[in-house]
Amino acid sequence: MLNLIIKAVVLSALVALVQGCGLFREKPPEYVESVDGIPIRVPEDLDMPQYTSPIDISGPVMRKPAGDELNPGPPRVVATAGRGDTNAFMAWSGQGVYLMVKDTPDSVARRLGFAIERSGMNLLEKDTAGKHRFEYYHARIDERSFWQKMKFWSGGKGPNYSGIYRTRVEADGEDTRVYLLFDSGESATTDSAEHVLGIFMERLG
Repeated sequence: MLNLIIKAVVLSALVALVQGCGLFREKPPEYVESVDGIPIRVPEDLDMPQYTSPIDISGPVMRKPAGDELNPGPPRVVATAGRGDTNAFMAWSGQGVYLMVKDTPDSVARRLGFAIERSGMNLLEKDTAGKHRFEYYHARIDERSFWQKMKFWSGGKGPNYSGIYRTRVEADGEDTRVYLLFDSGESATTDSAEHVLGIFMERLG
């Protein structure tokens, strides 16, 4: 008798479970089965409703992200990236990361040339408009412990940002933006720009 009761309870629970699963099935949205209604009938002494045309909201064309910019992770935080009272800070735009300097473009272009030379970089071409061309050697320091160095598969000393770069200076109101480009003229990757521009920020800040 006890076995029959247990079987009946289990069977009832299974039936309830199967029926309950139907409640969680994905149902098609209501608009799929919607039909056009009867047009609005306006009395003769009233005007037809006026439908306004949609508003065209336009904005500047932004550069599509590429390379490491597609990484969903947050950008690397620079120690003095905040605006605060500093004269130079990192910022981001549709054209990529840039260095904002609270100074005129002419002054920034001149100071930028000195910053490149005093940072130990090889200034290849100097331009009065701030389009400098320089070579940067990234002296990486291996801060891994002895046991970490034993793991030859761990990736070594990290990324290497050595290479030939160019700078582009643009006015932004009373301030100036400094962008970093590869020698080919393409925008530098986010990591490279943050690293190299971070060096200039310490000089121009």
